[in-house]
Amino acid sequence: RMPLPLGVLANASFHAAGDGQLGGIMKVYREWLVSGDDEWLKSIWEKVKMALEYSWKKWDPNKDGVMEGVQHNTYDIEFHGPNTMMGSFYLGALLAAEKMARYLGENEKADEYHKIYESGRKWMDENLFNGEWYRQDVRPAQGTIEELKYQYGDGCLSDQMIGQWYARMLDLGDLFDPEKVRKTMASIFKYNWKSDLSEHPNPQRIYALNDEAGLLLCTWPKGGRPEFPFPYSDEVWCGIEYQVASHMIYEGLIAEGLSIVKGVRDRHNGERRNPWNEFECGNYYSRSMASYSVLLALSGFHYSAPEKSISFAPMVNEDDFACFFSVNSGWGMYRQKVAGCSQSAEIEVRMGKLELKEITLPFMADSVNVSIAGTAVPVTAESCSCCDCCCDSLVLKFDEPVCINEGETLIILMA
Repeated sequence: RMPLPLGVLANASFHAAGDGQLGGIMKVYREWLVSGDDEWLKSIWEKVKMALEYSWKKWDPNKDGVMEGVQHNTYDIEFHGPNTMMGSFYLGALLAAEKMARYLGENEKADEYHKIYESGRKWMDENLFNGEWYRQDVRPAQGTIEELKYQYGDGCLSDQMIGQWYARMLDLGDLFDPEKVRKTMASIFKYNWKSDLSEHPNPQRIYALNDEAGLLLCTWPKGGRPEFPFPYSDEVWCGIEYQVASHMIYEGLIAEGLSIVKGVRDRHNGERRNPWNEFECGNYYSRSMASYSVLLALSGFHYSAPEKSISFAPMVNEDDFACFFSVNSGWGMYRQKVAGCSQSAEIEVRMGKLELKEITLPFMADSVNVSIAGTAVPVTAESCSCCDCCCDSLVLKFDEPVCINEGETLIILMA
């Protein structure tokens, strides 16, 4: 919870927001990946470690990778006991911090973060997954009846994998068993997606209704709905819908993800609601900016400025695909086409520049030719087929970094 205007002191006696605290660690990693600004990372690294290790004071004192106790969050309440909505952010923060620590030469600290991550992942996979989704193990911190209010327990929470979603965008890999993650996302669509809300009772705020479609924040398909669940559980939030939809696309559930996106846009079609104002708590609510992740998921875009690497793996229209991309140094368009045995890809920079040492694309080829602005560029091409890829990939490596300047296009011809 960041008080505004900036500079105003926060209420130190109030609970820290665990999702924001740990999500902030992942955002630091994101900004460093996009910018490659080592000096900036070094300037805040000590504070980053303090922010992460605060978890060991408030949520994980035994450092087993499992958050317990009072976990304030975006639902304006506190979750008590282990759950993956908060726990996935914790695992993601640990992995992001490990990556940054290793880069900065703090291998001992990186090893510590990784050990805690492995412990937490193992425990949550073994103790929270119920065969279809990850539940909450409700543990009142003080053992009071009051703390049993506003939990979700055996419910299927739409953003229970939110940290894994962010990890997909940052190319951090699997925070949990990948088969369980995919099963969980399928369960969220099965139980929480409603193509028609006419029969849905919602005593809270109404953001979707009648014949409209929407993703409920939480359901209890196997029973066990608490007498007092967290207050927003029956609502539909655009930002959560975009987050879940893009995550489904990352997990290969493309039709399901796009159905959710269509549901949001149909509700904001200019007749029923303003298409430019996907409101939640208030107008122009920022959570809906998660919609940008749909572009990232559909294009399979990843970028690392420190490694000068970029990759694309389109999930739709693979034979004739084009999309926008943006990084700190510039922005432009990526295109790929497949026609028979002919394969091509282009990276066009429309503003700024883009320095690259490595490009990964979803192709297999015997011969590869690369040029920038009409000038041939020597390149080494290697095939890559690993468990982290959704398909076989082609990795192009340059002996020295190549620079695509504004107005130039890097063209890759493959056969």
